[in-house]
Amino acid sequence: MGQRPHPSPIFAFVILWLVGWTLRVPVLAAPPLATRIAESYGLEAAGIGALTMLPVVAIAFGAIPAAFMIGRFGVKASIVFGILLMAVASTARGHAPSILSLFSVSVLMGFGVAVFQTALPSATRVWTPGHIALGNAVYLNGMMVGEMSGAGLTLPVMLPLAGNDWRTALLLWSVPIVLIALASLFARAPAVKYASPEVILERRLPTPSLPRWNDGTVWQYGLLLAGSVALFYVINSYAGAILEARGETGALAWLLLLYNAMPLLASFLVLATPGWIGRPGPIAVSAVLSVIGLAGFIFFSGWIAWSGALLTGFAASVELILLVSLPATIASGQAVTRLTAGMTLIGYGVAFVLPMAGGWLANQSDWLEFSLVPSLVFGVAVLFLVAKERRYPVYT
Repeated sequence: MGQRPHPSPIFAFVILWLVGWTLRVPVLAAPPLATRIAESYGLEAAGIGALTMLPVVAIAFGAIPAAFMIGRFGVKASIVFGILLMAVASTARGHAPSILSLFSVSVLMGFGVAVFQTALPSATRVWTPGHIALGNAVYLNGMMVGEMSGAGLTLPVMLPLAGNDWRTALLLWSVPIVLIALASLFARAPAVKYASPEVILERRLPTPSLPRWNDGTVWQYGLLLAGSVALFYVINSYAGAILEARGETGALAWLLLLYNAMPLLASFLVLATPGWIGRPGPIAVSAVLSVIGLAGFIFFSGWIAWSGALLTGFAASVELILLVSLPATIASGQAVTRLTAGMTLIGYGVAFVLPMAGGWLANQSDWLEFSLVPSLVFGVAVLFLVAKERRYPVYT
């Protein structure tokens, strides 16, 4: 008897895309408003940097309590709670009475992101059981569009709508996010008759959701994730200073614009080729290309360096999407949450340290490109962690 076809869960895909869109909008809406926020609170450069990075650090370290929450309350409740917490905390940044409270609500916002970011891979298995790889590609495409929205639409669209008040601009961004949280309440798993035996079993048999830190698989995939995140963000962090030192400031504006468009292009590529998800080959190729591109940006100048930067931006984004999609493809039940949480903590935690270490090394030398070297060395080292099998083995 043949396997029953799964209906196309159009509504679930729409909800996954919208939830993915919310992942980065409030985080990336802050940098364009940084000077206005700094004037309101008397922040110096270090304070502005902390305001930008604290939510990212909270995403990394919030993955473990997020896994516990998902195991206790379920996927849908965790997604709705995480989105609402993120929206409320984001708006509260505009009404914080002190710098300490401003930083505190920024951390809370990052924790909200961590909760539903960790839950999304499990949501693809529950809401789109017959289209898991496509479900992952859909929400990650939404995330990339959200990155462009938060970074690119805050100043030209939201700020004028808010009467040039940065506090109101943050509030306006929260309105569609709250509506998306409410829409997520209507997402549901398909009828049991359409679900695979594995999905039916994982609905009935809860398992521990916290990562096992003696698990080599968690470290393997987490360090690969760290490489992709670090290589992408290190160029974003230091490209301006490096191009200025090389006398290439004329290329900075268009290079950063194209560079930050690379994740969106990468997401469309993976959306068109969901069969890549779960296969080591595409991850290995994208990891190698991102390392080659970063080396080109470090050791060359002019158009070769610019091309290298764009290659890294595109390849590292493809690798990131494939790695973030991996848990839902090779695991089931709470094992998806376990693997996602462990990878997130290791990946984003290490990726946060590498650019900082590079900046310290650059300060100790007269070679500004030293700021990129730790990430390059790490990117080469983790190439040895790419599996040699045709597909990654099932994770339990």
